[in-house]
Amino acid sequence: MMLSQRTCRAPARPFSSKQSSRSRCTILARAGAGPSEQQLRRTESVAGSLDRRQLLAALAGAGIVSSVLPPSEASAADGASVVGPPEGNAYLLSSTDVAALNSQEKLVLNLNRRIQTQNRVPVDFPGFIREGFDVKVVGEGYQVAPSGLIYKDFEEGTGSLPLDGQEVVFNYTGYNESGSVIDTSFRQGRPAQTRLGVNGMIPGFELGVKTMKPGGKRRIIVPPALGPPVGPSTFFSAKQCEVFDVELLAVRTCTRRQVMMFSDLVCE
Repeated sequence: MMLSQRTCRAPARPFSSKQSSRSRCTILARAGAGPSEQQLRRTESVAGSLDRRQLLAALAGAGIVSSVLPPSEASAADGASVVGPPEGNAYLLSSTDVAALNSQEKLVLNLNRRIQTQNRVPVDFPGFIREGFDVKVVGEGYQVAPSGLIYKDFEEGTGSLPLDGQEVVFNYTGYNESGSVIDTSFRQGRPAQTRLGVNGMIPGFELGVKTMKPGGKRRIIVPPALGPPVGPSTFFSAKQCEVFDVELLAVRTCTRRQVMMFSDLVCE
């Protein structure tokens, strides 16, 4: 008898400092006390003459039970397997790799490029070929960090890399895979600023900023595993890569100032 499987998992990581749990479980149907061969034969013999409700009752009588297992036990159970990472994987392709794509992949890429053109994306904007949860990123001059973050430097900048606890000041524009703008600091009329190491930004975005120098300009492609939470209350697309054009303007050192009974943080 086939084992029925499905996985469940908590939402992606949040913006706030309270990281959501990444718990997941595998739900499967397995034999309980072990039905006898006579019971199984009796169930199979009457399956053709029973309706759905009667068949389920017969299966229940044969000793089939459902259970919820934690990941460690579920992966060790016979027949239980996690069907890939819910976030999906991102693969980087160069323009020379495009020639090796099949016709269906080329069609998806051309459609993606056509939509990006309508959205007036910046020069050298990456193309995306989505296959279920997985996505192939097409672009030249990009690098892949050990974390899976994809980035490309346009200007390196000078000075020291920012550290946790320091405040970074930057301009940014965020896009989805279709090239639609999802957020930008230019709408606010002033650069964004936030401290590093307080989990106040998208994980992949913060990883990309941490390896920039003041004055640097970089394009960051955040894969779903390092991306923001998704859902109706957010403006981020489910299971998509997010693209950010970032210019790091300044890095400020923060110190705590005490004035009588009050204290605040001063970054300069």
